[in-house]
Amino acid sequence: MTTERTDDSMAGGMDRRTILKAVGGSAIAVALAGCTELLEDEDDAIEDAEVPDEPIEAGLQTFLEGAPAVLGVQAQYGAETAVRRINDNDGIAGRQIDLDVIEEGEEALENYQQFVNDGKEVTFGPISSGNHEAMVPEINAQGVINVATDGTVTTLYEEDHPPDENTYSFRFQNHDVMEALAAAVEAVEVLGADEIDTYAGINPGYAFGFDEHDVFSAGIEQLTGAEEVYDGFPDLGTDDMSTHIEAVNSEEPDVLFSSCWGGDATLLLEQGHGAGMFDNIELMVGPVLYGSANDLSEGLVDGPIRSGSRNFYWDEPDTDRWSPAAALFEEVQDEYGVVPTAHFMSGYGAVTAWATAAEKAVRPLGRWPEQDELAEVLTGHGFHTPAGYHTMANDHQCYSNAHFGELGWSDDLDAAVIENVNVYAPEEVSPPQGEVSLEWIGGW
Repeated sequence: MTTERTDDSMAGGMDRRTILKAVGGSAIAVALAGCTELLEDEDDAIEDAEVPDEPIEAGLQTFLEGAPAVLGVQAQYGAETAVRRINDNDGIAGRQIDLDVIEEGEEALENYQQFVNDGKEVTFGPISSGNHEAMVPEINAQGVINVATDGTVTTLYEEDHPPDENTYSFRFQNHDVMEALAAAVEAVEVLGADEIDTYAGINPGYAFGFDEHDVFSAGIEQLTGAEEVYDGFPDLGTDDMSTHIEAVNSEEPDVLFSSCWGGDATLLLEQGHGAGMFDNIELMVGPVLYGSANDLSEGLVDGPIRSGSRNFYWDEPDTDRWSPAAALFEEVQDEYGVVPTAHFMSGYGAVTAWATAAEKAVRPLGRWPEQDELAEVLTGHGFHTPAGYHTMANDHQCYSNAHFGELGWSDDLDAAVIENVNVYAPEEVSPPQGEVSLEWIGGW
């Protein structure tokens, strides 16, 4: 698909001065927001700061192999795109970034330790919630900032590592409560609360899947009074979903919730269609189904299926009206030949969060910040990407809009798309700071 870019002088309906003021007015902040054209003739206010000459050594760990690579490679592309834009715009306060990308695997903790031993100034990743949980204590012990691309389990920063026990670990992507609750609200929007009497779940059998199941169950039961008739937790990377599909076909729930992702999501859709599952449910809601967009065929997206797309769907707002997203989409198509998914934004946003905070820190300090100084600036930091505005809150969790819509197919793109997209603000699908999600939902 060819996307027409809008007039640069009125990108997104705002003029040059308004956008520069909105994104902070600095070179990197504007470039990463997707408004590079606005940089012409701008003065660099930090050119006199005492900043090292050598490049910033950074590391990213993500899944590059196997079924999880469907998501992991997107995060790699996103991080590389952000780094490329930074380096093409003279770096952060003049410093270029060298990004080292490695396989996450099951050695995320060891990977982080090796990054630190290699002298990395910042690290990004992981994808896996289980890996993220294992890393946080070591990140705080080492004192080298990590911005997780994903690893979105809700309890990580709410209960396990609250702000007074966590200094150097941050997370960019929306956490589980935001997408699982968006799924529950989406089901009610589509079917109506009075039409949902039963629900079932097929979710990955590890921390992420258990967390998503708990939040969705709490939300849908509060919103509708529905009864759970089946919950199954297949192993990550399984090659057979038939037992769970047979159970769903037997119970015929009104709503099926599944947070399966990557190759598991594709397998569930393939075997579900083969077994007639979509004739036995009214609706399937999957928070991360669209993460497999580049692996889905037209036949797999058929049926009553709605998918989330975390904090980024490339065509929301419409690329005809939002030039930063249009430019990013074209760049990704030209560079990688894929449709960017939310996991692309996971990598792009994690790098952007840290880079814009680092540049912000240089201004008042007049020099490059220490790790603790940069962590302080990153906490409460607001910044823009082509996905919109993001806030890294005091709990070190970043908050952005959540997206959900009807899974469909584009003949022009020859790829899966999301249609009739609903956008949920963070305050609609996550608790106030300091509250525990399940307790907050229980109080509705």
